[in-house]
Amino acid sequence: MADTLVIQSYRTKDVAPWIDICMASVQAWATLQGYAYRFVGDEIFDRVPDWYLDKTRDHPQIATDLGRLELIQEAIDDGFNRVAWLDADVLVYAPDTFRLDRIDSFAFGRELWVQSNQRGELRLYRNTHNAFCAFCPDNPFLEFYRYACLNIVERMIPGPKNGMVPQIVGPKLLNAIQNMTGLPVIDEIGMASPLVVSDIAAGGGPALSLMLNAMEKSVCGLNLCASMEPAQVEQACVRLLNSPDIMRPE
Repeated sequence: MADTLVIQSYRTKDVAPWIDICMASVQAWATLQGYAYRFVGDEIFDRVPDWYLDKTRDHPQIATDLGRLELIQEAIDDGFNRVAWLDADVLVYAPDTFRLDRIDSFAFGRELWVQSNQRGELRLYRNTHNAFCAFCPDNPFLEFYRYACLNIVERMIPGPKNGMVPQIVGPKLLNAIQNMTGLPVIDEIGMASPLVVSDIAAGGGPALSLMLNAMEKSVCGLNLCASMEPAQVEQACVRLLNSPDIMRPE
């Protein structure tokens, strides 16, 4: 049995073509590197308590954040020595150079997020994201992260002004921890803001250049923006697969 498992989850109906492209790229990368691959559909929510599902009904991403951790723990209990999660909208366009061997405890992805401020000026923000995460047995974080998800959502008061946002137990929680204690991150799986996705689709632009200038290493895969126009994201996918050098640091 392979000692590393890659897990993904997504719905199985009404799947956009560009999501299919992304998921196929992750499966091909896992096969190339000799990793086991496991796809889970809506069964991911079977791992989430009913009360948690009820509270997060308007933000299913929050339920997925917990569900992925439960799937990872199940796989570790099954005997895998390393378990990685990649969101369904992650495209791995440089599979030859992306390996997980150096992760011997746990890790998340590094985010370089480009957006415009109120004056229309481009700004870059460095964050931590969980579109990629990986855990090994006996790591010090997974159990705490599962507890934190449950505790945060349990404390939320129902209502439209309760502060519950889709990122509450994802990047918002991770960035708060990162700022206080630091977390291990990898550069290989990044995060593309809508402005960066638009520039990639167009073959270049100021937002992409700002991101490339901030990169210390080449990025092998990107989490793309699921809220954008599907045709534009699909164009970005095609460009990245055909011209992966577009993401080399400047």
